[in-house]
Amino acid sequence: MRNWTKQAFQKHLQHRFSLRLHMCLILLATILSGVLFLKMLLMLGVTDFRVRYPLSVWLSYLVFFACIRLWLLCISPHRSGKTNTIGGLDLPLPSDRSSGGGGVPSFRSGGGQFSGAGASSSFEGDNAAVAETSLLANAEPTPAASASKGVSGAVGGVADALGDDNVIVAVIVLVVLVATVLGSTIYVLYDAPTILSEAAFQGFLAASLIRRTRAMSYQGWVGSVFRTTWKPFAVTVGVAFLSGVVLHSYFPEAVRLTDILWKR
Repeated sequence: MRNWTKQAFQKHLQHRFSLRLHMCLILLATILSGVLFLKMLLMLGVTDFRVRYPLSVWLSYLVFFACIRLWLLCISPHRSGKTNTIGGLDLPLPSDRSSGGGGVPSFRSGGGQFSGAGASSSFEGDNAAVAETSLLANAEPTPAASASKGVSGAVGGVADALGDDNVIVAVIVLVVLVATVLGSTIYVLYDAPTILSEAAFQGFLAASLIRRTRAMSYQGWVGSVFRTTWKPFAVTVGVAFLSGVVLHSYFPEAVRLTDILWKR
């Protein structure tokens, strides 16, 4: 009877909410927090890749659990008197209103009149303006030209850096690290309905057993989430640590990837 109740609850939750979409938002917040922790640790003086990378992953894992707890609070049935719209994601669409005074300006013909000396002086003024514009164009580079020079300079710097064998190793490490994070994200996202529905069932079941308090007990769902997500996060931590070891061994003076890839 208990197994049937659990299956019915999970099925109802999966039909009511878009659990993969919710997990996608949770994982997005987790990844962004990992990037933020990288920057914060660097500001705090943690410059070693071997420490900063795996520590950022562990801290982002704690953020992952915090996001799961926030999600459980949002769908909790004890939130009486509040409309739950997290499943529908009622986002306001941008309005397509045009202002009354913002119409297209009208153009009227019949501007200048050419007669006698006035016409010749007008042409002379136009020729002088064109000559002055051409001189200014030759003297000062345009913003587009400056931007193209900046992009070409950055690409040239990367190309020069890639000529070094050590930098190629750094690029390979970066690709492996990004692929590991992406693979772990896809794994958790694929199993999102099971992870979230199991966490919700454990949390609500524990809350229903405690009748004197209306607060939710989080001991049950933490264990269920950890059992289903520790493997991808452990793999990510291991790859982050190995990436830090390789980068530190090849580039002991570097503190950022930009110091390696864009070095002059």
